[in-house]
Amino acid sequence: MSTTALSLGPHWEEFIRREIATGRYASASEVVRAALRDYEDKGKRLDALRAHLAEGIEQADRGEFVDDFSIDKVIANAGKRAANPG
Repeated sequence: MSTTALSLGPHWEEFIRREIATGRYASASEVVRAALRDYEDKGKRLDALRAHLAEGIEQADRGEFVDDFSIDKVIANAGKRAANPG
């Protein structure tokens, strides 16, 4: 595994120290890896939401609508899709 040096600044250095102090992480590397995994996961969910939005816009452009529209159903379905991308 390669080593990369990062200049994080005082705010993030203190954040990392606090995370290690809680015992949640054993090292700065673990904190950074966890943050990068979260960032990657959020990006994937955002990409999935954008794809679903584009699909919905295309369907609307084709005149494909539902008669029993409910914003609550839309929000619930979007949440399910975001939780299970792919």
